[in-house]
Amino acid sequence: MNNNQLAQLVMRIGLGINMLMHGLVRIPKLTTFVAKMGAGFSQTILPSFLTNAFLYTLPFLEFASGVLILVGGQFSRWGYLLGGCIIGALLFGTTLKEDWTGAGNQMIYVIAFYLALRGLGSSDRNRYR
Repeated sequence: MNNNQLAQLVMRIGLGINMLMHGLVRIPKLTTFVAKMGAGFSQTILPSFLTNAFLYTLPFLEFASGVLILVGGQFSRWGYLLGGCIIGALLFGTTLKEDWTGAGNQMIYVIAFYLALRGLGSSDRNRYR
């Protein structure tokens, strides 16, 4: 295994566990999670029913993204894409709240998903997906 393959494996394990655990820890306390996070959007233009609907699905999407990434193969590609879409939606809400620090932190995920997807582009680098 060369350095590029190891780098791709490290990225896959790190992002996969991160997304998996984001969902896994939130699912058992879903109502509390939605109430806490939803309160932060009360001063935005988003209606609470829309915010709550998104927040109720978010942990399941995060969990699914993590599983897809960790399974590997072509599944990791779709997991990275799903994760990137999740972060895009989160960025929309975070910037709507004018939480620029949170948005900056989420941009790190954008970069990580970009690099992970870009790393899948070469069959040489992706031999051990």
